[in-house]
Amino acid sequence: MSGPVVKSAIVTGSSSGIGEVTAVLFARQGYHVTLCGQDCDRLQEAVDKCRQAGAAGGHSNRFISVAGDMTDSGVRRKVLDDTMAAFGRLDVLVANHGVIMGRTLAELQESEFDKTIDINLKSVVFLIKDAVPYLQESRGSIVCVTSLFSKLTGKGALPYFLSKAALDHMVRCLALELGPKGIRINAVNPTLVKTRLALKMVKDPSELDTAQHLFDSATPLAGQLSTADEPAEVIAFLASDQARYIHGHCLVVDGGLSCKGNPMNWVPQQSSS
Repeated sequence: MSGPVVKSAIVTGSSSGIGEVTAVLFARQGYHVTLCGQDCDRLQEAVDKCRQAGAAGGHSNRFISVAGDMTDSGVRRKVLDDTMAAFGRLDVLVANHGVIMGRTLAELQESEFDKTIDINLKSVVFLIKDAVPYLQESRGSIVCVTSLFSKLTGKGALPYFLSKAALDHMVRCLALELGPKGIRINAVNPTLVKTRLALKMVKDPSELDTAQHLFDSATPLAGQLSTADEPAEVIAFLASDQARYIHGHCLVVDGGLSCKGNPMNWVPQQSSS
């Protein structure tokens, strides 16, 4: 007699930040998890945290990692092949990997624009394409991590804003294609969270501290600061059977900030000549 089915999840960009917290949360819930990232040391640390979380939850779930650049089709293929070889099924795909560059239009180079679109958009599209046969078999779920900045205007990171807005629209379009296959797809749009990815947007880490303080103080939901935990919990919810009738939705996780707008736009800035 076979035991209960153990679901498996792939979480890209899971060596730190929202992706790492999401992977650990899945581990705590009993999923097998494939973690993906480019920093091998941080990836191993995240795997260790997953093992601890799984054991603490009384589970015998397993964890593997794949290191590499998700713009490489061979790496994407390896993520899927290794997952199926290790776990025999794929139930959840969390597309969380991404890049952000803090550039004004005057500073922006074409190569930087292309890199951002390749990582944040193109690689996600083709990872989903390759994962569809496995997700169709399990009637699985896809969650894309986009951004609050796909909804708000902003300055200084145009390719990032565009790529995340495109991901939102991709989710809505693919909902029409994937729904008949039994695959749900949704997005999570987090507010500004201090992660290693966000730190790459600024020249001085103190700038990010200032920005997060501005965002947190402007958020209508008083007494709560934004962390990676909130979007991770929403990702896990959207991937679960509790969200079985939520499809093609982009869920903003921002404490109501989008009702007021981007607080960075309220700060007077000197014009550059």
